[in-house]
Amino acid sequence: MDFTYNGKPIIPTKAVLDELNKIDLDLYGVVKILETGFEVRKREKNVTERAITKKNKVTNVVIVDMDGYYKLIHVGEFTLTKKLRNKMEDKNGL
Repeated sequence: MDFTYNGKPIIPTKAVLDELNKIDLDLYGVVKILETGFEVRKREKNVTERAITKKNKVTNVVIVDMDGYYKLIHVGEFTLTKKLRNKMEDKNGL
């Protein structure tokens, strides 16, 4: 498996490599989140943010479409609060 999404390669920034290491995630996981995750919030036209939940944690990734490739600009993990869970369930039908 190569690190592509919608037929374009995913290129991480240096800062994202540190973020990936901090939450123990690799680029295979990033591709999985992009393919199977849900939209967290609306972003600009060329920016995509997708996330997955695991127990009470949300892992999200943000990519920017640079025409020939996607630039991975952020990977994060945060705790899912009741308020946020309810908001996400209403929006995404979870």
